[in-house]
Amino acid sequence: MDITKQWIIDKIQWFLLNDESNRMTLIDNSLIYDPDILVGIVSGNNPIFEQYKQIIGEFHLTPWEVYQWYCSKNNLTPSPIENISVIAYILPFNKETKQQHLDYSKEWPCERWAHSRLFGEMANEKLQKFLVEELQKEGTNAIAPSIEQELFRMLPKIENTIWVSTWSHRHMAFAAGLGSFGLSDGFINEKGIAMRCGSLVVDLQLPSDAANRPSDPYAYCTNCGECVERCPAGALSLETRHDKIKCANYCFKTTKYIKKNFNIDIYACGLCQVGVPCEDTLPQKNNNY
Repeated sequence: MDITKQWIIDKIQWFLLNDESNRMTLIDNSLIYDPDILVGIVSGNNPIFEQYKQIIGEFHLTPWEVYQWYCSKNNLTPSPIENISVIAYILPFNKETKQQHLDYSKEWPCERWAHSRLFGEMANEKLQKFLVEELQKEGTNAIAPSIEQELFRMLPKIENTIWVSTWSHRHMAFAAGLGSFGLSDGFINEKGIAMRCGSLVVDLQLPSDAANRPSDPYAYCTNCGECVERCPAGALSLETRHDKIKCANYCFKTTKYIKKNFNIDIYACGLCQVGVPCEDTLPQKNNNY
């Protein structure tokens, strides 16, 4: 069977519709992620990955570094770098979750959003494992870097910022032409900023979507300032963009609230991702604002 972008889309949609991990089993059994997804692909030797080492930090892995690690671990001879691809995808939040998050409070996350933050990320990790297994069944080696403990690390503090990692799904999505970053550092795309994303490295040469990547990493942010008004932490401004330290400190404060009111252990906020022009789409395509 030929592995194509549509093959990947079909596999992700099947998982989202059929796997129990994508259900809000403690609330109403509705879907956490809408199956109306996006998938983008970029060659593993695209120059942007070396640029990320300058933009993000030397610690950020390239697809080639990930693939070499995988081959070394499994005693495999690496394919040429031009045969490597990165698959990135967007998982939009359930529409009811976004509406409840907007209606619930201007200060605290709603129950559905908190559950999506905790159990949704579990589902995302399970989805990555599922895709790796499905690709391997077809004879294609695949690696999900963010679920490999030897590869993925969160770095709590680097110079003047915090919470950076050795592999960024959002940056893979940008490389694959799926959208751009916003004022809040969220990822604006055709399905909206209220989402989670994921990515894989595969030993397979696939048609690249890199031509869809805008030259400006903030191309789809209109600087409308709506997210600035929505942020309860004062972590956003048109002048300085996103203060990750203020943002993180506020998010961690939500943990006690979520535990007390929803009886789960997680931090969450995301209030800047709803009630804004980029909530469900690229803002210039949304006539409601």
